[in-house]
Amino acid sequence: MNNQSYSVKKYDYVPLLLGLLLTVPFNIHAAGFALTEKSGSSIGNAFAGAGTAAEDASTILSNPAGLSRIRGTQLVVAGYAINSSIDFHDHDSRTMIGAGIGDTLLSGGSGGDAGGLAFVPNLYLAADVNDDVKIGLGVYSAFGLKTEYDKRWVGRYEAIKSDLKNININPALSLRVSDRLSVGFGLNAQYIGAELSNAVDFGSICTMAGVGSCAAPQARDGYLALKGKDWSWGYNLGMLLEPVPGTRLGLAYRSKVSHHLKGDAEFSNVPIELAGMPGLANGPIKAGITLPETALISVLHQLNDRWSIMGDVLWTRWSQFEELRVERNDGTLLGQTAEHWHNTRRYALGATYLYSDVWKLRFGVAYDESPVPEMYRTPRIPDQNRWVLGVGANFKASASDSLDIGYLHVFLKDASLNLNHPVVPAQPAITQSLAGGYDSGVDVLSLQYTHAF
Repeated sequence: MNNQSYSVKKYDYVPLLLGLLLTVPFNIHAAGFALTEKSGSSIGNAFAGAGTAAEDASTILSNPAGLSRIRGTQLVVAGYAINSSIDFHDHDSRTMIGAGIGDTLLSGGSGGDAGGLAFVPNLYLAADVNDDVKIGLGVYSAFGLKTEYDKRWVGRYEAIKSDLKNININPALSLRVSDRLSVGFGLNAQYIGAELSNAVDFGSICTMAGVGSCAAPQARDGYLALKGKDWSWGYNLGMLLEPVPGTRLGLAYRSKVSHHLKGDAEFSNVPIELAGMPGLANGPIKAGITLPETALISVLHQLNDRWSIMGDVLWTRWSQFEELRVERNDGTLLGQTAEHWHNTRRYALGATYLYSDVWKLRFGVAYDESPVPEMYRTPRIPDQNRWVLGVGANFKASASDSLDIGYLHVFLKDASLNLNHPVVPAQPAITQSLAGGYDSGVDVLSLQYTHAF
């Protein structure tokens, strides 16, 4: 075999290869996983009515207008233990080297449990300016992702590690316009950092390029690690209306946040025969990513002295993810990935029961749509529609202290995976087909402490 047989030159096919290596590895727009774990008092209701309940300062994130219902100075500290299980089942994934040279199974195992345990904290503070003006500050994670497969698993060329960390600092203000109407506004300073890795099949690349000394498909693996970070900003707005006593309506909007990540690409275990190729050079990279805006409509109704019911619909504009470009700092294109995500809705219903003067019980159910079309699903984001069930309780320990505990279980629909594309885009010489299915689930346990000064 020689280079001409596939119209691939020694120094120009590696940049094209990075189109494959970066096929959705930069799913750091939360991989379809926008974190809802931002309020320990709402988790028991499956976050139903979060835009109207305004029981504590965590209302900053869902509807800043709710600060108008907080009296005095209040501190809220919460933490969430999130345990995810992500198990892949292979369905004869293959690699095909063109012109009849070979068609073999992709080697490797199932990847183990790609999920794991993560801890997410948040903090809120609210205070009075006067009877009608309240201010607050929230510090929390709005987006997050953590998956990691075994290094030698069958889908290693698509993904090994995906780790996204996000911090949102959200000062807010609310104004009581009348006894029935409040409005709110907040600013968001947002940090995002990501680490993503996958294997590189240098053996197949050598085979395709006619470099016989390193031509050993699936036996000369190297690795690519991508790291990037950025700070950016956005805003959120809210309105809280009580048209009749005991019934509240909340409307809230959170803006998109446009990030321009800067970081580095690092290759390892590159065969000496391929060393020096410009496309395999380690160095700085950049990528533009927009985290989506959301709109929330929320209703709460007090049935009697004991029971209240609530519901909401959350709309998220994931459709902004049409494509993703990753470049070196000199503008050289490393990857251009089609996303084609679609907008989603989350529907939630809940109820709260005042059992006694010190105990309050919470219940909730939600249905959450996935933004990921089946044909664009990847191992980094094996996302699917899900049902969410929540239970929780509030214990009022004293006039100034209370504790919230909550539990969520997420039932994810089984997700299929069927990726079939050339190793080098526009060059069908080597095609890898990763096929299989996922069984996934998530459990969340939360604890929140609220103190009024």
